[in-house]
Amino acid sequence: MLGPDDRLRVLEAQNQALELIARDAPAEQTLRTLANATARILTGTIAVAFILPYARHDTLVVASPDTPQELTAILRRLQRSPFLNPFGVATHRREPVYIEDMASCARWPAFRSAMEAMSVRASWGQPVLGLEGDTIGILALLFPRPCAPSDLQLSILDALTPVMRLAIEHERRGNSLRNADEQLESLAASLPGVIYQRVVTPEGEIYYTYISDGAHDIFGVPPAEILSNPRALFDRLGPEYKRDFRERLVKASKELRLWDVEAPIVSRDGTRKWTHARARPHRQPDGSVVWNGIILDATRLKETNIALEAASRAKSEFLANMSHELRTPLNAIIGFSEIMQDERFGPMENERYRSYATDIRRSGQHLLDIINDVLDLASIEAGKLHLNEGDVDVRQTVEAAIRIVRGRADERAISISIACTARRTRARGDARKLKQVFINLLSNAVKFSPDGGQISIDLALEPSGELVVSIADKGIGIPPEKLPTIFEPFGLTDQAFSRKYGGTGLGLPLSKAIMELHDGDLAIESRSGVGTKVFVRFPTNRVVADARPAS
Repeated sequence: MLGPDDRLRVLEAQNQALELIARDAPAEQTLRTLANATARILTGTIAVAFILPYARHDTLVVASPDTPQELTAILRRLQRSPFLNPFGVATHRREPVYIEDMASCARWPAFRSAMEAMSVRASWGQPVLGLEGDTIGILALLFPRPCAPSDLQLSILDALTPVMRLAIEHERRGNSLRNADEQLESLAASLPGVIYQRVVTPEGEIYYTYISDGAHDIFGVPPAEILSNPRALFDRLGPEYKRDFRERLVKASKELRLWDVEAPIVSRDGTRKWTHARARPHRQPDGSVVWNGIILDATRLKETNIALEAASRAKSEFLANMSHELRTPLNAIIGFSEIMQDERFGPMENERYRSYATDIRRSGQHLLDIINDVLDLASIEAGKLHLNEGDVDVRQTVEAAIRIVRGRADERAISISIACTARRTRARGDARKLKQVFINLLSNAVKFSPDGGQISIDLALEPSGELVVSIADKGIGIPPEKLPTIFEPFGLTDQAFSRKYGGTGLGLPLSKAIMELHDGDLAIESRSGVGTKVFVRFPTNRVVADARPAS
């Protein structure tokens, strides 16, 4: 057991080592202090501390002041072959190894010879275990005479090895943190944006714990300034966005909602920019919320999108405004060709003129149908197409569309059947536009069905109360590569396809746009060579209750 004087010397050694650890001194300096103290307490002893490899290539050997340099070199060389000396065995077994008399040490002959040459007659090795149970160091004592460890000596070792463990672990953690910081800085420097960590306290205080150098590039503000005063960053926000930024961030922190925001800023040099910020929140035990995120310079993308939106809006407005100018002369052409075809003002002497008049009327009507579709789609995109809403009997509307396409279906012996299991078939909407939708869909079904084919229509109410009209054919189907583009204007139009089946590729996108104006949807299931099924869906809030029985 330790006596009062020994306890005092051990306590002084512990305090010296702990002061060095608190000052972030290198572990080598702390261990040298412990080795010196051990040699002073155990007079005549050589104390050696080994720090095992960790982010370094060799074991670090730290010895007390009176240790011959030649002995230190021998110990360092022996550690390169750990199983050829007792300290290596103590490392791997994680238990002490005591050689009380070197003369009787037959297991490690090279070690014994090297120690005897340096007048070492006994050696003890005490492993220092890390927090995870691995050996991180060895505290070794070398004696000039054979001796067995006494209770006093073991107590001194037990008192000093925990401090040695603390010194090594502290340096390892410091190295790990520095490496992590260096990796983060390297990663942040390579990204075209700002990486940051922001904290929002329960009281609504906002501050940054980390922000990368990209802040200087985007905002014109050094990161150190933002860390000390976050207002240096907030002051760069655009006036309208800055007005409610704090309230929005505090609310998002309470709801733990993803932060995904485009915002205008004014850099410190006066440059106007757009940023796109994304961050995820994590609530801490104290109630504060930590946001880890990134801010990107979205100026070019935003300006491009604004220009594209303006161009698209101008195009749509132009086409919508051209409705009267295009339709009026076409209607005149169609009307005059009908008069000529019917010979209302007298017969045409040459039969070819009558044939030409028929061709003019058909071509003019086809062109008018295309222009109507283009203009309607443009009006929807421009937000200028308004619904003339009322209660519409969807079944009657479908039946009216069937009558219009029936002639083309009969020419090719295509049958059309309709079934209704819905007790309610009335919906609030624009009767003319809805009829246009069903004419488009039924025309496609007839066009792409084989001669003698079948088209089936079903009206049903979903459990949710939605009214769904499905139109199924057993035609050619839609190629898989075309499915992603079927609702884009001209998405199903290519040269070979148009020559074989005709059409402009506007029917489906126009029909879907009309259904979306009705808060509904239009979806398609199709397999090439098997057939196509189209679903027209009316939301519950547009379905009108009536007493129509199922049939």
